[in-house]
Amino acid sequence: MTTKREEQERADVERPVDESRATGSVGDRRAADAGFVERRSPDSPVTHHPERRRRAMFERSMDAVLESAEQQSLDRPHVAVLRGAYLSQFEMQTYAKMLPWVDLEAFHLTINRFPTDLIEVPIRHIASIDEPFARVSGKLGFYFNLFLQATCGLDYLHLGLVKQLADFDVVHTMETFNAFSWQGLQAKREHGCKLVTTVWENRPFAAERFKAKRDMKYAVLREADLHIAITERARQCMLVEGADPEKVKVIPAGIDVERFHPDGGDGGVRERLGIDEDEFVILSVAALRWEKGVHDLVHAVKKLVDDRDCRDRRVRLVLAGSGPEQDRLRALADRTGLGNRVIMTRFDYDEIPAAYRAADVFALASTARPGWLEQFAYVLPEALASGRPVVATQSGSIPEVVGDAGVVVPPSDFLGLARAFKELLLDEGRREHLGAFGRSLAEARYDSRLVARRIAAEYRRLMEE
Repeated sequence: MTTKREEQERADVERPVDESRATGSVGDRRAADAGFVERRSPDSPVTHHPERRRRAMFERSMDAVLESAEQQSLDRPHVAVLRGAYLSQFEMQTYAKMLPWVDLEAFHLTINRFPTDLIEVPIRHIASIDEPFARVSGKLGFYFNLFLQATCGLDYLHLGLVKQLADFDVVHTMETFNAFSWQGLQAKREHGCKLVTTVWENRPFAAERFKAKRDMKYAVLREADLHIAITERARQCMLVEGADPEKVKVIPAGIDVERFHPDGGDGGVRERLGIDEDEFVILSVAALRWEKGVHDLVHAVKKLVDDRDCRDRRVRLVLAGSGPEQDRLRALADRTGLGNRVIMTRFDYDEIPAAYRAADVFALASTARPGWLEQFAYVLPEALASGRPVVATQSGSIPEVVGDAGVVVPPSDFLGLARAFKELLLDEGRREHLGAFGRSLAEARYDSRLVARRIAAEYRRLMEE
């Protein structure tokens, strides 16, 4: 369940903040259509931007759809956003930008796992079947949730939801296998609303352990009006599962490219961490879990600093996050002699953009584990938008998200990571090319304003069918 996992990882990385401390608003033809980016070598000049021209043309087409609706005095679509217990400010930043064209309401469970203070979309509160047990203890809630999955598939069932959806034009839910997605389907059947899913899952036939869940999943897969796949890999998984290709469109998650940008300095991040200006900084923003490849990063940095071509350069690895591997990572840093070359820290939400700018290279070394693949990772487009070259692994959807704007190596390959770090350490021009190319890619593909217009235009299209 990608969104659950990814949002939990983001929660591990960032400390909770209050509103007063936050800043900013919160490969074939199909793949090209998903990003409207012309593939181009990152070593080629970046003074011309064909992908920006494509983006401008597409923005005009989307604006034409929305402006036509306004000129015809068409009512704004009334859209319900369902995310179960995983409603997050990261995803809702994009949806807030739809408010000029769409009448949105996000449904919020009292047992939601993430703070909602920074969400600008109107929120409607609703209870779930899990709530009484989760309130007693997280462990009891977990086992009750598992019991529901195994018996009736109704984990995170929203109480009274179908009735509340009667006055909505569109119900936009998350993943085909969730009980609340099935409830959205019941609302479609009873009230005639359109059903849209957002799909992050990029493993074919996932979440099919229990028959009840499996039956609900395929009913939603068949009858939904539109599936928005976050990546082309997710789309391909849905096609393998039997989805109608005409109902599946790739629209990536969006980020605030004005908040994440190359300019503005590091806000004193290096100084606070005790890092000198001439030191080469490799930053990874990720939960400190085995599957995030954090041990491989330490091994790679050890290999890098021992390389005779790099011995005169001071290198720091900054691991921004928390998790169960923290103590083992500290012991590993000491055992390898890296000591304080490895810094483990966390950043407030409003510090994250400056943290990217404090780095010379961004790294994400994810590897597969049973039941999970990296599905998108918001940190990748954020780093690209910040103009930082990316070193990442060929895990899940990472190669698709990074594209040609980074160096991608096999997962669990610390030697490959070390070679990529060495190349970028010794070649400042290469870093600058990749950084500029990454910024251009982020503006063309991941700008939340563009993503918002695309989704809003899809709502309008469904309303006109």
